[in-house]
Amino acid sequence: MSVWVGADPGGNNHFGVCILNEGNELRTFLCDSADDAVSWLGDQLDDAPDGAGVDAPLWWSSGAGGGRMSDRWIRRTYGIASGTVQSGNSLQGAALIQGAMFVVRLREQYGGVPVTESHPKALIKALNVNRDEFAERYSLARIDLTEHESDAVISAIAAREGFEGRWAHDLVRDRFDSEQDPASYWLAPIHYYWPDA
Repeated sequence: MSVWVGADPGGNNHFGVCILNEGNELRTFLCDSADDAVSWLGDQLDDAPDGAGVDAPLWWSSGAGGGRMSDRWIRRTYGIASGTVQSGNSLQGAALIQGAMFVVRLREQYGGVPVTESHPKALIKALNVNRDEFAERYSLARIDLTEHESDAVISAIAAREGFEGRWAHDLVRDRFDSEQDPASYWLAPIHYYWPDA
């Protein structure tokens, strides 16, 4: 049975993690760190997940403000404020550090799990839906969870839709010269699947 994982990295009791199976059944957990999240997954999963979605910037830019072309494209295309889609230099350490460490620890435990970055809040705005409408669109029951668990669910859906080829737009393709290459840097490979307009 296919299984996808979603993660919304944060600090104490603000790290949401989700398992989504092909029957659209969900299991979620709220914890403190990447280590806690991967340990919980190890207790829940018999085999490696088919993909993971992580709500954190997983490649970075050395340019002014740490801005990436993908973030700029999302803001401009959907009219989303910079406070929602922030540059890396504006984010708290939990999103940056715990996001990358989640990918590292997940791959240490399960080998080469395919990973896509996700941005649940931007997705909701871009699709012009609320969380319940998003859940219905992707054949889930209402997402009546904490914000962090809900973001983890949306991240798992991004992984499923991206790695099954329904979201073919990969935002890693267009980058500034100042950005790392998500196909060849230390955390590679990373994708950033996004639904077509």
